[in-house]
Amino acid sequence: MNNYVITEIDSAQKKLSAYVTLLSYRYMNLCVKAELGALMPVNVYVGDESYNIEDVANVCSPDEFQFAVYPKNENNQQAIIQGVYEAHPEFKMEIKNDGGSYILYTMPVVDENRHDLLKNAIKGLYEECCGRIDAIHAEYKTRMLEDLTKVGISKEEIDEALQALDDLRQKSQSMADHQLEQKQNEIDEALAHYQTEQAQQKEEDEAYDVTKGFRMYSSFNDEV
Repeated sequence: MNNYVITEIDSAQKKLSAYVTLLSYRYMNLCVKAELGALMPVNVYVGDESYNIEDVANVCSPDEFQFAVYPKNENNQQAIIQGVYEAHPEFKMEIKNDGGSYILYTMPVVDENRHDLLKNAIKGLYEECCGRIDAIHAEYKTRMLEDLTKVGISKEEIDEALQALDDLRQKSQSMADHQLEQKQNEIDEALAHYQTEQAQQKEEDEAYDVTKGFRMYSSFNDEV
């Protein structure tokens, strides 16, 4: 494989990888579970300086649907809250105290309505990514075919170069397919989690109502 082909294949690979990475980043910021990477866009302004959240706070996930953010300096708590809000206004925020003040963020629940909205959103982002992959593949294929034909490269070498480009496209497409499947599963799991919690809450409410009714009945009989 000549140097021209190597350079073109390397260039195509970088562009394709960039769009697949962008798809991953976008999926991560359609927050369903508490992925620490979703806090990457957060900018915390302390005075005139902008900081990444890890510079001003320690972050952990007490469970798969929550972030616990511990300010390194309590004076920066409001700046952290503002920074997270600007990046993710959909997060539910609570101030907690457990040996020190910290901020607890809970991901928005995935009920039936949000489930459908998220599914449509990830499908749209996936289709956009696939369109970019196809466009890059077509661009490089056309250019390489024209350039290699002009310099008199043999048909076998041209076929080898185009096959390498096809392989790149297929690899990128497979990665995008995998990301879509993972995000779909994540959304479905979150809906199942929500439905389970709702069912449990309903059982608890019904049990409370039965107990309350029994107590009221007992109290009435005692008075009689």
